[in-house]
Amino acid sequence: MGLSGEGQAAARSVSQRLKAATDELQKLEKLVVSGDCAPRVLCDFRGAVDNIRQTAWAVQQWSELQQQHRDPYTVLDILSEERVRRAAQIAKDLTLDLESQDLGLGTEGLANLFHAIEGLYGRLAPLFRKNLV
Repeated sequence: MGLSGEGQAAARSVSQRLKAATDELQKLEKLVVSGDCAPRVLCDFRGAVDNIRQTAWAVQQWSELQQQHRDPYTVLDILSEERVRRAAQIAKDLTLDLESQDLGLGTEGLANLFHAIEGLYGRLAPLFRKNLV
């Protein structure tokens, strides 16, 4: 089943943007190697690159499994595991930010984060209580 004219144009657009991003990343790599970059910015950049790498891998796997007439939903478990890993890393990074006072009550979105973490804790705690018994 082929793509419509509009779908083909969108796919071309995505492909063109990916090619441009790849070229830009290769240029950035040369700049990063120079070492003239703040460690915090470099850490954030690495996280963003890791996220897009994981997303690209998952989309590729999904597409390949569909083309092979295999179950693409097997990719979802791997994606969930990766989200948990990334969330744990973000939590560690935020803990360091709080300890170094880079974040505080004036930080926009911090209250929303607190409530989201509270909700997550509320869902996780019973899982661990069950497994500890």
